[in-house]
Amino acid sequence: MSEHAPRTVERYCDVAVIGGSAAGLAAALQLGRQRRSVIVIDAGEPRNAPAAHMHSYLGHEDFRRRS
Repeated sequence: MSEHAPRTVERYCDVAVIGGSAAGLAAALQLGRQRRSVIVIDAGEPRNAPAAHMHSYLGHEDFRRRS
């Protein structure tokens, strides 16, 4: 067996967003629209798991009147 050094991969980004909640994802989305390279770091454990739904999540509500 030959011994090889472990391979490492280095990536550089403009911004690191800590937390993938609504605010973190919205920030990453806006930065991406500004052509910045973004990485989102999240534990994957949602704090709002009991919530049934969220309003204005990564978009806009549809407030048009319906006839």
